[in-house]
Amino acid sequence: MKLRMELLRKSPRRKLLGTLALLLIAAAVAVFGYSLISGTGTGRTLPAGSAWGGVPVSGLTVEEAAARVESVFSTPLELHYLNEIIQVAPQELGFDLNSAAMTAEAERSGQGGLWVRLWNRSGALSTLKLQYEIDGEILRAYLTNEIAARYDQPVQAALPIPGTTNFSEGSAGWRLDGIQSTQRISQSLVDPANRTVELVVAGDSIPAASLENLEIFLKQTIAASGFTGVAEVFMQNPKTRELLHFASRSGLDVPVDIAFSAASTMKIPIMVSALRRTGEPIPEGVQQLIERMIVLSENPPADTLMENVIGSTLAPLEVTADMQDRLGLKNTFLAGYFYFGAPLLQLFQTSANSRTDVNLDPDVYNQTTTSDMGALLTAIYHCSNSEPSLLTDVFAGEITPSKCSYMLEVLARNEIGVLSEAGVPDGTRVAHKHGWTEEADGYLHTISDAGIVNSPGGDFVFVVFLYDSNQLLFDPADELIAQLVQVMYNATNPLAQEHWLGGRVFFPRN
Repeated sequence: MKLRMELLRKSPRRKLLGTLALLLIAAAVAVFGYSLISGTGTGRTLPAGSAWGGVPVSGLTVEEAAARVESVFSTPLELHYLNEIIQVAPQELGFDLNSAAMTAEAERSGQGGLWVRLWNRSGALSTLKLQYEIDGEILRAYLTNEIAARYDQPVQAALPIPGTTNFSEGSAGWRLDGIQSTQRISQSLVDPANRTVELVVAGDSIPAASLENLEIFLKQTIAASGFTGVAEVFMQNPKTRELLHFASRSGLDVPVDIAFSAASTMKIPIMVSALRRTGEPIPEGVQQLIERMIVLSENPPADTLMENVIGSTLAPLEVTADMQDRLGLKNTFLAGYFYFGAPLLQLFQTSANSRTDVNLDPDVYNQTTTSDMGALLTAIYHCSNSEPSLLTDVFAGEITPSKCSYMLEVLARNEIGVLSEAGVPDGTRVAHKHGWTEEADGYLHTISDAGIVNSPGGDFVFVVFLYDSNQLLFDPADELIAQLVQVMYNATNPLAQEHWLGGRVFFPRN
């Protein structure tokens, strides 16, 4: 038995079978080892949880993963511009996906060590960042040329309607916000889950009529009225400081700041001078004099106020000093009291009344210009709102916001139903003072109105002076001032003009 076993071990066939088995095992080990060491083959799949640029690629080969990522990031973006929807390929927005670089990185990540692979830790990198470029020039050019150029809507300012004192309503506008929209598109281009972009669109509200158009319309209104004398118009937005100011004679432009007889508009400077010398609360007696002077436009209370409060026979000159020397309103002065036969206390020469191109022979007792009166009203307006003001700067501690509010309240009670009040809707607050007087020849030559209109579209200061060397008839002059203020109001409130019934609606005369 022992001899038989020995013979079998030495059998050539048995030896051959053993050698063949060993060779097969070695080949299997070699193939397995090569597959572990050689990296990612075309058939090898990515492990669970793999994602490229946020796109799930688990169970895919590297080539399949690259194809899926390319498919996702070539999906068009849906741009929303208000109610418009625009489909656009990422390439048109300057987007370029570098899938080749991502594939190469994935293949390099798969070349791990033998024991790492044996412990099932092999495979391409499970998470890859998106590799891309966005050409900002291309993106901005697309937004400018394809989006803004097609869909932006410019605003349309209110325009004059010929033959009326009204303005068209105009239209609101909107425009693409290129900077914010670019940021949103750039984020969406690299987001596989969100391919919709709400573009940022800024709305532009309907603007008031431009000052250029408004000035033309006011001049046309004067021409259409048939007025051939001298007219000077001042209008200012006290919030923005935008100013419209012109003067004309027989329809031709002349330099502004003509010296006019102030008449009762001078009572505004008197009120300011009296109140700067009055403590608070304002005594009842002073209030009564101010209200009779402004609301009833009586002259004796003005004289009494100057005598008793300013307290001097030279009180008119104190008013002048307040205006000229302290407030810098160099063309405004009061040279005497209002009572008949009052002496002329001083003869004033100003830059306005020294002009040789336009001289209206204004009253030597009291004069002003539209600029001076407009500046004073604007100062009262700002002071009443506790804003920086010429009055509170110059008369610190003497003129206060409460005193300025009181001045506007009194001016608003000057309700006469004509001039500026006739040009605005019923209930509109117009804090104003009018002025006119018969002159030495017994005729009316100058009529004026100066005040502040409060309106939904914005407040504005206005001053209008009209002069006719022959004779200024009250009714046509009254109607013209109402028309001019109505044009100002409608320009400031283009959306409201067709919905109010107050005031008068004017049309040019034949």
